[in-house]
This record gives sequence, C-alpha cells and structure tokens, in this order.
Amino acid sequence: MERRPSEKKAERRASGDAAGEGDDELDMSGTKKEAEKGPPKLKLDRNKTLWDNIAATKPSGAVETQDVNVLVIGSRKGGKSTLIQRFIKKDEATIPKPTSALEYSHGRKEEGKKVQTAHFWEVGGGCDLHMLMDVVISPENIHTLVAVVVVDLSDPRTLWHTLTASLSRMNKRVQECYARMKVKNNTTPDRLLQRHKRKIGEDHADLSKIMLNGIPTVIVGTKYDMFHDNPHTKIMAKTLRFIAHRNGMHLAWVSTKDEKDMTRFRLLMSNLVFGTPFAERYINLDYAAGPLMVWPGRDSFEQIGPPIGLQKPPENFASCGDAELDAYKRPYDDVYPPKPSQQQEKDLFSAALYEEFEEREIDAYRRQKDEELRKSEQAKAGKAARTA
Repeated sequence: MERRPSEKKAERRASGDAAGEGDDELDMSGTKKEAEKGPPKLKLDRNKTLWDNIAATKPSGAVETQDVNVLVIGSRKGGKSTLIQRFIKKDEATIPKPTSALEYSHGRKEEGKKVQTAHFWEVGGGCDLHMLMDVVISPENIHTLVAVVVVDLSDPRTLWHTLTASLSRMNKRVQECYARMKVKNNTTPDRLLQRHKRKIGEDHADLSKIMLNGIPTVIVGTKYDMFHDNPHTKIMAKTLRFIAHRNGMHLAWVSTKDEKDMTRFRLLMSNLVFGTPFAERYINLDYAAGPLMVWPGRDSFEQIGPPIGLQKPPENFASCGDAELDAYKRPYDDVYPPKPSQQQEKDLFSAALYEEFEEREIDAYRRQKDEELRKSEQAKAGKAARTA
C-alpha cells in the first residue's frame, strides 16, 4: 500500500534528511521562518567596474544609506551646540552643556528606502583645540565633509582672530589630505574642487580670485539679536561678506531666539547636508534689510565694494601677511580693536576645564605653581630692566 505524503515527510525528518521543498521551518516565536538563502551570486559584466557590478546585484528592496560628516568649529560660547541641537531637534528648548573637547551627535532623515545620516563633530575650546579637527578631516571621509565655522557677533573684538585662525587651520588640514591622496593618484581632490567651481559658477567674473578648497562651508554669525543695533554693522557686513566670497563659502547671520532665523538656518543646513532645495527668496546681501544670508556665487567683489579708507592705520596694527586681507582688517581693527592677546581665551578655556573636571587639591597646586612662575618672570624682567 502506498504511503501518504505526510508519512514520507515524517520519515525524512526522522532519518535526518533536509526538509523537502515547500516545507516551512518555525523560529522560536512560533512564526513561520523562510529557509535561509545564501548570498546573491555576483554576475560580472566585464564592461563595468567592480562597484557597478556590485550595485547591479543589490536587491530591489534594499535601503540606500548616505553619510555626511559635519565639522563644527569656531567661537567658544558662540552657540555651536545650540545650533546643532536646534537643527537635529527642532523644538528642543534645553540649554546644552559647554563642550570641552570633541563631541559627537547625529541626525537622520528617512525618505522611502533612502536613509541619510548626518554625523556632527563639534570642537570645543575655541581655537585652543583646533588639532582635534584632524580626527574628523581625513583622506577617507573628506568627500563627505561639510564645515560650519561659528563666530560670535556679540564679541567682535575676538571675531577676526577666531574666523581667520579657524579657516586657516581647516584649509591646512584639507591640503594635507589632498597631498596624501594625490600621491596615490586619487582623483577625489580634483572632483571636489570641480564641484566647488560649479557651485560658484564657472562663468563667474571672480572665479579666478576665489580660493577654492572643495569643502562646502558656511560661516555662521551667531547672537545677531545682540549685535544688530551696533553702530558699525556696515563694516562687519562688508568684512564677513569679503571673507566668505573670497573663500567661496556661505554666510549666515542668525539669532537662536528668532524662529525665522532658525528656519532659514535649518533650510540652509538641510541643503548642505541632505541636498534639499533652498529657496532663492531667503538670500539677503543687504545688512540693513535684516540678517545676512549669502550664497556662494551670488555675491561679488564689485557688490561688496572696496574697503573703507582710513587716514592712518590703527595703532599697533598687526598685519596678517596678506595685503588684500589687510585692506579689510585695518578698518575692522579701527572700530573693533583686537584684545591685547588671545591669552584671555585660553584662561576662559582653562577655567571651564577646572569647573567641569574639578580636582581641588590638584587645581590648588596648579594655581600655586602658576603664581610662582608669574612672580619669577616678573623678577627676571625687573632685573633685566635694572641692568639695561
């Protein structure tokens, strides 16, 4: 007598044979689990590159991922953490803690089967910890980089140093990465520079004078609400427009207390990070009409105009070693004289570290040694003056 199919199946299981075709396997939850399949076989097309062949075998339902690294540097207590927080969490109202070194956060945007992730790397401590940006800017991820340089409009006497030092250090690191990549015949640097040219406009009259580095960058002037009534707003606007245009960068003035400003900032960052559209109506080159929002390629040296002339340069003027930049620095220093030294910024940073990582006995001993060193230097200076 012929056996029924169920009996045959039971016999195969008892003998240890694999389940027959069409059998269902149950997982621990009791739900049906499809038989595991091996990796898809790669069908090679000799007329395509390896990566094109791999992409061609991607399952139709696979999720596409895209990562962008956002480097945030600039003024200490300038609002870097708040800008990141307000971009990632639109309605977040809590005040972030001060950043003491390098902090990481991220935001995601999901659209259909496409997931985009923005990795935010914030360097704290003003200019003192600029070496940490080397961790973020590397040959491996430079093609995913977006930079945000934050300057505090309410502290114009330190703004020039913070901005120029930040841009200089960032560009130095970018060029180091490019040099290492070109040794290996990597064409990514050339592609990034070509992308930057297209952003400006290859027919732009100033293109040959613009210092391209291939990195999408926005200079953000924060605390606009504390600055807009400043009597020298014109000089600040002219100076920052010149620096932004000369480097092919975006420029935005914002107040985190003004929701309209934050909406414009979020739209700008969404464009840089996720590639979403940015409306033309938000661009503003006239400081008298409201906070600036300058787009690379939409400004020009002719529109910015020449630097304001002075009858004589400011006292103790320190050249930055660039005649064209010095022409704008002189009138800026005339109305916003730089602080005697940047030691004050270092003292503030040290004070923040003492406050956050307090060790009373060690801190007291350190202050004692600092005071002994100060007195020793004073004594040496007095002795040198007497013998002169």
